[in-house]
Amino acid sequence: MAGSNDKGLGEERQRGFSAAPPLEAYEAIYRLVLSAYSYRCALTGEQFAPDVGLLHPHLIVEAIRPRAAGGPLQINNYIALEEHAAAAFRNGLILIEDDYAITVPRPDALDRAVLVRLNASGRLLVPAEGLFQPSPAHLAFHRLSVLGT
Repeated sequence: MAGSNDKGLGEERQRGFSAAPPLEAYEAIYRLVLSAYSYRCALTGEQFAPDVGLLHPHLIVEAIRPRAAGGPLQINNYIALEEHAAAAFRNGLILIEDDYAITVPRPDALDRAVLVRLNASGRLLVPAEGLFQPSPAHLAFHRLSVLGT
C-alpha cells in the first residue's frame, strides 16, 4: 500500500483518550460554586467573606462524586463546605439524602464541634437556582461509595 505506515502510526487519531479540562474550567466551577452558595457552608450555614485569592481560606469546593470516579465538572456535582465539614462529608461521617436531609450515620464518630454546628433545620443549604443544586444521582453515588453497600 502506498503511503502505508508499517509501524501502525498512521494519521488517524488515537481513540479512547480525552484531554483533561483546562485549569480555567476548574477555576470557573470553583468560583461559581462559592458564589452560588453565597460563601456559606452548605452543611453548617456558616457565612464567610468572599476572598480574592485563588483558594478561599475557609471554604472547600467539594466534589460529591469525585472526578476520579467519573464525576462531571458541573456545578450540580459540587458543594461549598467549611473544611471540617468537608472532611466529615468526604469520609462518610455526614451523608446527604436526595431531598437534602442531612444524615449522620454514627454521631459518636463525628467530631462534636462539627455535629453541633450542622444546620438546625437538618437540611443542606442549597442555591435557589435549580440547576446549581446538588444532583440526587451524585448524592446517591456518594452515599453508596462511602457506605460500601
